[in-house]
Amino acid sequence: MTRREWRSRLADTLIRWGSALQPARALPPPPVTPLQISPSSADADHRQQAVAAKLPGVRAPLSIERAVRSRDFTVLKREACDALAALGAAHAVVTSARLAQIQTLRSEVDRGEASEDDLVDLAGDYQAWQNDQVRLFDALALVLGMAVPDGRAFEQIDDGMEEAAQAHLSALAAEYQRRLLSDQFEAGEKEG
Repeated sequence: MTRREWRSRLADTLIRWGSALQPARALPPPPVTPLQISPSSADADHRQQAVAAKLPGVRAPLSIERAVRSRDFTVLKREACDALAALGAAHAVVTSARLAQIQTLRSEVDRGEASEDDLVDLAGDYQAWQNDQVRLFDALALVLGMAVPDGRAFEQIDDGMEEAAQAHLSALAAEYQRRLLSDQFEAGEKEG
């Protein structure tokens, strides 16, 4: 048996084992309402605004409460993974920029233009960013590995607990909104 045949056989065996461990499930598509533009409206700007409203970065955010009530668990899991992956990627960009700052500062320290303490402080900051990035990707791996039941959240809850679950969800949504407002006010105070 040649090396190429051996690798091919090993790859086939590993693929069979992997698919036997966890059969692939097709995820349902995210709920999207069809774009409806009246044919009488010839205004291109109006059409462009309607199309932009369907783009994730432009449309109004979905509330936590509405998302939990209207989304299937598999869709929620996929959206959580997408959000964590995007945040991790953005964090990686910032971490790379911090590393570039360290390299620039190191050459300044070698030339005597900056102090060692500045380099130590920046290196500690970089290390903290790097640790946070590892935590983000650990969270992503955790969410990716979670098994979620079919259906929506409130379909899984016993009828006797539904009122308490709705109250809990409303309280979580209110706390989330309170924290967002609090963060906005704190950021406004720092700027002003």
